Amino acid sequence: MAIEISGSSRVCGALEIQGSKNAVLPIMAASVLCEGETVIKNCPDILDVHAMGDVMRGIGGRVQYRDHELVLDTSRIEDGRIREKKAGDIRASVLFLGSLLARFHSVSIRYPGGCSIGSRPIDFHLRAFRQMGAVVEELPDRVCCRAEKGLHGADLPLCFPSVGATENIILAAVMAEGTTVIRRAAREPEIRELCDFLNAMGAKIRGGGSDVIHIEGVRRLRPVHWQLCSDRIVLLTWAMLTAGCGGEAEFEKAAPFSEAERQILQKTGCRIEESGDRIRIRQGSVPRPVPYVRTSPYPGYPTDGQSLLMPVLCRGSGVSTIEEGIFENRFRMIRQLRKLGADIDYVSNRARITGVTKLHGAEVKADDLRSGAGLLIAASMAEGVSRISNEDYIHRGYEDICGQLRALGIKAADIQ
Repeated sequence: MAIEISGSSRVCGALEIQGSKNAVLPIMAASVLCEGETVIKNCPDILDVHAMGDVMRGIGGRVQYRDHELVLDTSRIEDGRIREKKAGDIRASVLFLGSLLARFHSVSIRYPGGCSIGSRPIDFHLRAFRQMGAVVEELPDRVCCRAEKGLHGADLPLCFPSVGATENIILAAVMAEGTTVIRRAAREPEIRELCDFLNAMGAKIRGGGSDVIHIEGVRRLRPVHWQLCSDRIVLLTWAMLTAGCGGEAEFEKAAPFSEAERQILQKTGCRIEESGDRIRIRQGSVPRPVPYVRTSPYPGYPTDGQSLLMPVLCRGSGVSTIEEGIFENRFRMIRQLRKLGADIDYVSNRARITGVTKLHGAEVKADDLRSGAGLLIAASMAEGVSRISNEDYIHRGYEDICGQLRALGIKAADIQ
C-alpha cells in the first residue's frame, strides 16, 4: 500500500480537527490506575490508539472503540506484567511503567519502540522511579520495576523537560505516599490535559502545564468520562499544507496556535484568523523564506513541526535555515525531499534550504510519522504524481488521511 498524490493544487476546503494523539495515549495509560470503566470521547481513529488498546487487552483490559468513543474497562487487570509483544512497537507503551507500578507496585514491559527519529532513552523515567523507592532491573529485552512497600514522594529535578518522563512520573506519583515535586517539567498542553484528567479521577495535582508540578498522593482514583482536546500537531500539519500550496482553509474544533507556531506561519506569508475554536488560514503567494528557526521544548517551535515546515520552505525564493534542537535523526527526510527536487544542504543538526521554482513528483517513503506528513505536504506542492510508501507511519497519527486531504482540495488516494 502507498498514498498517491497528484500535486500542484491550491488548498480549498474545511475540516474538523481530530482528537489529540499525544493526549489520548497517556490518558489510556492513566486509566489503569483505577478499576472500572473510563470513557474517552473525541478519540482519534488512528493506529497508535489501537496499538495501545492491544497492549491493554494483553493485561486483561476490555477495550471498545466506536464512532470516536473509546471505552476502557480495567476491572480485570490483575498485575503489571505486560507480555504483549506489540508493547515494543509503540513508544507510548512506556507510560504503563508509571501507572502499573503505582497500582500494583510491580511492572514488567518490553522496551518501547516507535519512530526512528533519534535516541529517546528512558533513563529519566527510571532514575525518578528509583528516587521514589522502586527497585529497577534493566534486562536485555525488558525493564522490570517493583516497590513492595509502595512508592513515596520525592523532589525530582529533570535534566531536560522530557514529555514522556514528566508524564510517567505523574502517573507513578498520583498514588504514592506523600508529595512529589517535578522541577523543569515539560509544559506541553498534553501534560496539562493529563493532569486535568487525573484530577477529575480524584488526584491532587497542581501546576500541570508549568515547569513545576506538585503531586500529593491519594489512596484511590475513580473512572471518569472525558472529552479529549483537539490535536495541535494535526492542525499545524494542515496549516503548513496551506502555507505550501497556497489557497484558503478553515478548521473547526481547533486549539489555538502557540505564539511560536503563529509567528512561523506568518513569516511564510499566511494570514490567520482565529475565533473561538475556529481558525481560517489564507496563503496568497508562494511561501516566503524563514531565515532561521530552531526547534525547542514547548512553548518553542515544536520538533514535530520541523518536518512539516521544511517542505514548505523548499519552494519559492530565498534561503531558510532550520536547526533541530531535540532529536538527532529528524533530518532523515531530506533524502526524500531531494527526490522531489528540493535543494537542501545540512551539517549535523542544521539544514539550509534554498527555495526552488517548482518541485516534481517522485516515489518517496516515510521514515517516521511526521516526516510522512511532511512528504504529503511536499507531494501536494509538487507538479505531477507522487507515491509515498511506508504509509502506516502516517496512519499512526492521522485518521482518514486521504479523505482529509481531499476535503482540502488535494487529489489523494490509497493504492496497492
